[in-house]
Amino acid sequence: MTISPWKRARLAVAWLLGLYLANMYIRMGWIKFDPDGFWTAAFAHWGYPAWLRVSVGWIEVAGGAMLLIPWTATAGALAVASVMGGAWITRYLDGRYVDVAWISCYFVALMWIAYEWREFRFWRRGKDQDPPARLKTTQ
Repeated sequence: MTISPWKRARLAVAWLLGLYLANMYIRMGWIKFDPDGFWTAAFAHWGYPAWLRVSVGWIEVAGGAMLLIPWTATAGALAVASVMGGAWITRYLDGRYVDVAWISCYFVALMWIAYEWREFRFWRRGKDQDPPARLKTTQ
């Protein structure tokens, strides 16, 4: 597979944006594990159970880490984007519209990263190559 200079530039920008978002989501996910932290009170205020806070934390940490690796970036971005969908709805219903705007920006950025790295997904690695010579039939 050949990659055009334009595609290389887009992948570089997507990776740099992924670095930024990975840092943010790993840090934000990690603090959700603190039972005495801000997020415990926030999730309780919104009426969510404690296990949801921890689950969101794991998805953010794992998804953020996956953003750093090209062949897992698509899956990581989609996982974190799904959590951001829930955050968007929660903040909208809570009347926190500035947060809704920021979450919308993060969601768009995650979807763009998922789109740019889609050809490099780990389950597609090596499928665009020619079959090995031993599998080719000769008559």
